[in-house]
Amino acid sequence: MDIGGPKLDLLARLLSSSTLRSQVIAGNVSNSNTPGFIRKEVQFEDQLRDAMQTSDRMAERVMPTIADDLSGIKGPDGNNVSMETEMNAMRENRLTYETYATILEGHFSLIDAAIRDGR
Repeated sequence: MDIGGPKLDLLARLLSSSTLRSQVIAGNVSNSNTPGFIRKEVQFEDQLRDAMQTSDRMAERVMPTIADDLSGIKGPDGNNVSMETEMNAMRENRLTYETYATILEGHFSLIDAAIRDGR
């Protein structure tokens, strides 16, 4: 009996992508004064959404990836990291992670209740 199923797998991948995003943001911040450094970003949720519109099987294969963000304005040293952008990304990622963790907690609470109630 699989008590997790595809929903649990999806939640695990969402949490994993959020953790990876936190690490990437930290790397961007620590390289904010490195000449020529190009800001990195994690791509996952948009790719997952697109894959889910195609099929559930396609969505199961989507994994987070790290890509260069070429959209930022480069400074004179070629670095495009903006501390304001990183701080906003950090806040947004924290809220996203907390949301995923709360959903996961609810999932396990339901399983726990089912076990305790003998259903």
